Amino acid sequence: MPEPSQTRPQKILDFGAAHASTIAYLQSSFWGRLTVLDLISQAVEINALLSDEEATEQRVKVLEDSFEPCIGQAYDLVLMWDFALYLSEANLNWLNDWLDAILTYDGVAHGFLCHNATRSMATKRWGIAGRDQLEAELGLSVLPYRHLRGALSRCLPDFAIDKSVLMKDGRLEFVIRRR
Repeated sequence: MPEPSQTRPQKILDFGAAHASTIAYLQSSFWGRLTVLDLISQAVEINALLSDEEATEQRVKVLEDSFEPCIGQAYDLVLMWDFALYLSEANLNWLNDWLDAILTYDGVAHGFLCHNATRSMATKRWGIAGRDQLEAELGLSVLPYRHLRGALSRCLPDFAIDKSVLMKDGRLEFVIRRR
């Protein structure tokens, strides 16, 4: 998590639903603005629209409506959680362009990838429980894609993986920043 700035408030964008632990943690330790989009609940639809070349009008409407709260903003931290694992590899390039437009110059994005492509992973609803601690509620479905670190590096060419940690369930937690 970025350190509080003395000159301006920090901005965080959360792709998930507002998790109670994240709200509680940020209330006690954060000076800035949190924008919650809940894109993860729309991720399957977004991926389908990005893949359908004939759905241009519908895609534009859904994306504009989904991203409306953050258009024109620049964020210091984007919490993507499992969002990339809902997008096909072909659609990860769209994520690259979107992050390039929304992150501040020295901003970072945090999320999860798959460490082992043969292992299926359940959906989770993530939250921040402490400075170095996440909280997760297990979902009922399986994540549709299993991108490995190499796929993320290829498909997000404007960003480099700054840090990564292998988790017990096979997820690779990562932080990316601009190249």
